[in-house]
Amino acid sequence: MPDDHPTHSRVYVAQLRTVAAREGRGSHATALADRLCAESPEFARLWTQHEVGISYTNRKRILHPQVGMISLHCRTLVDPDQAQSLLGFTATPGTEDHDKLRLLSVIGSQRLGASTTAASD
Repeated sequence: MPDDHPTHSRVYVAQLRTVAAREGRGSHATALADRLCAESPEFARLWTQHEVGISYTNRKRILHPQVGMISLHCRTLVDPDQAQSLLGFTATPGTEDHDKLRLLSVIGSQRLGASTTAASD
């Protein structure tokens, strides 16, 4: 969502700053931050704000091309080293968002281009 861009940008920059601080100079995170500062005025502006610890809310909006806007609850599971995370999305039962999420489970299981017709002999 375009109107979510400022929030996503701040969170991504803050997360990279956290990793760069933990890994130190000479790390891949620091090299990436240096490169992004040189190539992206938006990133450079956000990097100079020195924000850390910013996280997303537990609500996410997703614009799906087949079912439209879906508003979901998001849970983040982080490994002990906080190097990786897993996002889980759910919707409140009985809501339009729940119906859309269920529809996506059907759409996602369909095989595109596969013939499903039986021989007619």
